[in-house]
Amino acid sequence: MARNPRHASYWLALFLVVSLLALGCQTTTGTALDKKSTQGAIAGAVLGAAAGAAVDGHKRGRGALIGAAVGGLAGGLIGHTLDKQAQEIDAIPDAQVERREDRLFVAFPNDVLFDVGSHALHPGAYGRLDLLVDSLTRHSDTEVVVKGHTDSTGNRDANLALSEDRADAVRRYLIARGISPSRVTAIGFGDAMPMASNQTQAGRQQNRRVEIEIRPSRELRERDRMERQQAEESYTPAGDDRYDPYERSDRDAPRDPYAPTDADRYDDPYEVR
Repeated sequence: MARNPRHASYWLALFLVVSLLALGCQTTTGTALDKKSTQGAIAGAVLGAAAGAAVDGHKRGRGALIGAAVGGLAGGLIGHTLDKQAQEIDAIPDAQVERREDRLFVAFPNDVLFDVGSHALHPGAYGRLDLLVDSLTRHSDTEVVVKGHTDSTGNRDANLALSEDRADAVRRYLIARGISPSRVTAIGFGDAMPMASNQTQAGRQQNRRVEIEIRPSRELRERDRMERQQAEESYTPAGDDRYDPYERSDRDAPRDPYAPTDADRYDDPYEVR
């Protein structure tokens, strides 16, 4: 049956406006990370609506609503966990937090964790790492990869070994403070992944760092997948015969004024009846 596209567009627009207002009201502290979380959920809803409209061509309005619900859920489940954790870690002194899609990257300059040329944690590192442990404990459905980095000065092999030892020192401290060993791995990159130029002192200081990557566990990803699937099923129409108040019937179709009627029918004298 034909569909009036203006009805679908109207309800889609109304849904998105309500979603924007509702998500905007969920921002509690007004911080940049709160805004990122809200923007992520809004973006998920908008992209989901577009996807739903694309896959449900002849029922574009309902398809967009399904997509918006699923997209908003995807933006809110893993996104909420990571943004909440980023907010906590951002309060740790000297921690630099960055969200990249479904991962968090937390960088600590080496000079706040280690003495020059050493892979032994100095006392100033304990308080910072304890705060990190608190956040990791609260968010047990994430995994951690500790990465060691150096600048390019000195012997490359020695730099690689030092970066590995420093990453492992952080890993062992997290485990000693109660984080499950199955959640934490460590790797050293030496000078292979600089953040800045090694030609300046400031650049070399940036490159000497320990970076902690936090990502959703397999269980969290599976919950995300299941909830998105359940949301999609709950919004899927029961069938094509489901009543749609905005679906136009054949009797509503415009009549062709030039179409012949029974009264205009020409009787063929040679027609076999």
